Amino acid sequence: MKAVYYERKGPAAEVLVVGELPEPQPGPGEVRVKLRFSGINPTDTKLRGGWDGDMKMPFARIVPHQDGAGVIDKIGAGVPARMGERVWIYEAQRGRAFGTAAEYLAVPSENAVALPESSSFETGACPESPA
Repeated sequence: MKAVYYERKGPAAEVLVVGELPEPQPGPGEVRVKLRFSGINPTDTKLRGGWDGDMKMPFARIVPHQDGAGVIDKIGAGVPARMGERVWIYEAQRGRAFGTAAEYLAVPSENAVALPESSSFETGACPESPA
């Protein structure tokens, strides 16, 4: 799958890479989302840029972005039937190496919230809840 990632902190133009990564598979309690939009949260740019003076990487490679929206295309063990559900994603990359700047993302089911049909995927990817 295509994804944007970085392997060192710094300005976007210097560290962001577009490349191919393996498609994630949902684990127990997780859903996989085929993302339609990825939203950039201020936290995303601050962490990548080392705003707090900490340039240490918590993971060897990070796919950024906390927020996004798309459609559930796979579910892990223990997740009720949610296939095909339109969702908005929050805190996707919090404490994890993979965020929404990719074609697919596996996240805990509770981080994928039903997106009303009346809301666009663009709205769902915004850092604020569309509900």
